[in-house]
Amino acid sequence: MSNQIAINGRYTQRRPTGVERYAYEIGVRLPQGSRILAPGKPLGQIAGNMWEQFVLARRLRSAEVLWSPANSGPWSVARQALVLHDASPLDHPEWFRPAFASWVRLSWRILVRSVALVITPSQFSSERLQIKLGLPKERIRVIPGGVGKPFGPVSRKKILEIREKYGLPKSYFLFVGTQEPRKNLVGLFKAWDQIRAKIPQQALVLVGSAGAVFRGRGYGSMPPGVHPLGYIPEADLPAVYCAAYALVLPSLYEGFGLSVLEAMACGTPVITSNHGSLPEIAAEAAMLVDPLEPSNIAAAMSQLSADRSLCQKLSAQGLERAATFGWDNAAAKTRLSLDTL
Repeated sequence: MSNQIAINGRYTQRRPTGVERYAYEIGVRLPQGSRILAPGKPLGQIAGNMWEQFVLARRLRSAEVLWSPANSGPWSVARQALVLHDASPLDHPEWFRPAFASWVRLSWRILVRSVALVITPSQFSSERLQIKLGLPKERIRVIPGGVGKPFGPVSRKKILEIREKYGLPKSYFLFVGTQEPRKNLVGLFKAWDQIRAKIPQQALVLVGSAGAVFRGRGYGSMPPGVHPLGYIPEADLPAVYCAAYALVLPSLYEGFGLSVLEAMACGTPVITSNHGSLPEIAAEAAMLVDPLEPSNIAAAMSQLSADRSLCQKLSAQGLERAATFGWDNAAAKTRLSLDTL
């Protein structure tokens, strides 16, 4: 018999990025009758944490198991599956605002000793969480995220519409992600400075805004030829991927790397990092680069610009790879995990 499920819906009041997309896609696939418990309005970090600890915990019914999908949850609820997407605040607290990093260190250490199960989206994150939190292997489960609609090939008409709407260049490399230190925009910009004169037909487009919990954007000035678009609504994002020559995500650290799968699902070739979970997610379907070596990033961009057959190969491999990551499968594994609590 399936457990009754309550969903920690704090994420529903935030602008959607990778964590919120994961929470939404799995949440809508949990059994009918699952209750979403959410604050009535957007809350800041402190107010949101207090809501989880003092309001959410009291609203649970005794028969319910709680699924907390977005890196936080109430300390007092033992029948809880907590999703920790990566260990970056523990591995690299210098990337985050000091108050946030301190809170995460305290909260996560309490949570992993009280909750019944921790879920994480990659083997890389599982290993880092075990090391940093002393978490026994049997109390952590790897359930990768997925990709699906609306991410996929779009019509030529839609691409032309989005090109005009955002003033997109004719041909461009694309970065998608929150502007934060671990995304390694400083390395990408150094690579772009090295290569842009050699590939004048290309531009570099950035999608994503700064995050509230990070210590800055992770770079100083922006070089010529870069087009920052800021945050783009999800409805427009597939066409931005499809119009791109390739995605470049040279992150220093990722717990999953959802934008890699989104690009692949759209048939867009991918250049990404050989650090963190990204080799695990991309496998053989992307060009892997050393993010600490801007010349390595530049060389991959140059090679891809000159080799259309390589682009076509990566596009086909990416579509195949993305098809192995489905939200239905991720939700089914989550349901089974919740039923064990």
